[in-house]
Amino acid sequence: MPPKNPFSLYLRSRLSLTLALGAAFLAALAVAFLRAHSLAPVIVVIIVYAGVTTAVFFSRRGAREIVRESEQDRLARTRARIAGVERVRERISVLRLGNEPLARAVEYFLQESGSYLQKCRELSSYSPLANERIERVLEICQVFLGERDEESTGRRYGVPGGSGAASDEAAEGFARDIMDCARVIRERTVEDLLGVSDGERLSISKELEDKK
Repeated sequence: MPPKNPFSLYLRSRLSLTLALGAAFLAALAVAFLRAHSLAPVIVVIIVYAGVTTAVFFSRRGAREIVRESEQDRLARTRARIAGVERVRERISVLRLGNEPLARAVEYFLQESGSYLQKCRELSSYSPLANERIERVLEICQVFLGERDEESTGRRYGVPGGSGAASDEAAEGFARDIMDCARVIRERTVEDLLGVSDGERLSISKELEDKK
């Protein structure tokens, strides 16, 4: 897919900035030494700079600069996305759930998601599906804690009824959902990360298996 705004990408490249600084330096010299007669040389510098910039932009060298800048943008977006998912995982890691099956499921999830995010950082890539599962685990935990708080409040003030969502049986259901999310994350670590080779996939699988 061609990059958007290729000329803007080129203008901010190191090569373009070097040409611009060179042109500015020559124009400054003309003004400093020619003073009243500097207008014509400055105009010539500007015309030459514009011509060179246009020629380089449409050359292979210009194309390489555009691709390099586009890749830098992609990496920046990827790292920002990975950092955002890491923050979600950190929020999950500090939750106090007060239920043993759920806590064990979260512990397994933290192990698998930690391995996944480590590979994301190494390969500068991520799996949208794995990211979605990490966010889903946070939602599951928040639902459980919210329902538990409601039940606790109901018991304290003698409110009849209640959803019972924080019961042991319901907590086990939440735990199964979290385990499913962890398994998906483990699968996506191997399958989705930045076109890894078969050998790399086997290596990643072995690493994950050793950590279990």
